[in-house]
Amino acid sequence: MKKYDAIIIGFGQGARTLATKLTANEWNVALIEKNEWMYGGSCVNIGCIPTKILEHDAREQKDYATALKRKNDVTKRNRNTEFTSMQKNERVDLYTGTGAFKSNHIITVDLGDKKEELEAEYIFIDTGSESNYPPIEGIKETRGIYNSTELQTLPEVPKNLGIIGAGNIGLEFASIYEMFGSKVTLFETGEQFMPKEEREVAEAVQKVLTDKAIDIQLNARVNKLSNENEQVKIETEEDDSFLFDAVLIATGRKPNTAYLNLDDTDIVMDEKGGIEVNDYLETAVEHVFALGDVRGGYQFTYITINDAKLIADYVLDKGDRKRSERQHVPYSIFMEPSFARVGLTETEAKDEGYQVLTNMAPVSGTTRSDVINDTRGLYKAVVNKETNEILGVTLFGDQAHELVNQVKMAMDNHIPYTYLRDQVVTHPVMSEIFNTLFDM
Repeated sequence: MKKYDAIIIGFGQGARTLATKLTANEWNVALIEKNEWMYGGSCVNIGCIPTKILEHDAREQKDYATALKRKNDVTKRNRNTEFTSMQKNERVDLYTGTGAFKSNHIITVDLGDKKEELEAEYIFIDTGSESNYPPIEGIKETRGIYNSTELQTLPEVPKNLGIIGAGNIGLEFASIYEMFGSKVTLFETGEQFMPKEEREVAEAVQKVLTDKAIDIQLNARVNKLSNENEQVKIETEEDDSFLFDAVLIATGRKPNTAYLNLDDTDIVMDEKGGIEVNDYLETAVEHVFALGDVRGGYQFTYITINDAKLIADYVLDKGDRKRSERQHVPYSIFMEPSFARVGLTETEAKDEGYQVLTNMAPVSGTTRSDVINDTRGLYKAVVNKETNEILGVTLFGDQAHELVNQVKMAMDNHIPYTYLRDQVVTHPVMSEIFNTLFDM
């Protein structure tokens, strides 16, 4: 049995960050990844970077084949960079196989032709998440059904694309494939489009998508999938039926724990399948940590990387950051134009007992919209009336995915909204909209 200072299961961005920091402090690390095509994790290979390349090139009106080739080339290059960075690290042993717990601190690695047992005082779980499939009749046997990873590999754009799920993934793919020429239909089970977002902004998003001829089916509960000739047939509980060349299942992701054999450990899981952790991301087993998607909650690469830095500070005695101190996590939907949010909506703020000030600013009111010839979008802000601190913003329009981070910094540092209202910025730029948005 080989012994290490640390074992990391899963080679994602958090794992690379953690391995780099630990080995810089002379730890010997075993890094386990079951799939050689996933060196670097989901973000590098199937998520953030590949999808944003497609989104960018679709905006640039590149043809799909050209965009697909660039996506594949960049993904291969980034994956090789991730692999090389660990391969060249003399303190890292990289195992390509499936790692599973034999006990709290012993990992069995299935390498295909043999198995090895590894032991370490410290173990870090960074196995990410996997697509979550709803219990729809025919979902497993019907041809033409894809998850977000599989859809990106298609050599041609589907002429008619159905997307089950109108969350972040569904909206991004609807926008991307519409720009590449697909006729897209989105299926949302609820009565409202983007139900957790500001109503005014959600309605603005819905109008833009509708203007693009993206069909949004609300109250659409899909209960059966089947093939009709070479197409996919969707049937709903409302007795409606639709035919598509391909169907994307975009109903979220779940923690990837199935093969970890956690039953042979004292690690505790929550009711949604995530690994429970404390404020330092330590599980119920001392010196065993979980980071990123596998613990549930926010499923963003930047959370995983931040988790890794927090854990490294803790185990190396270089800081005392806590998960509970992490403030105001922003998120973006990379659609066209982009959507972003940080903090509370007006409804959420009122439900929490705040007295609020609110304001909205249409993108059409900016000089930047004239420059770029795009007046679509709406920004909304919510402010604490008693303290003048910003409680949240919801942004839809050009540069929303960038500008949300300015607001996050203001919120983190308790800067009053009047600072952004009165700020002098260059001209003509989209950040000028804050002068109007925060003029309350």
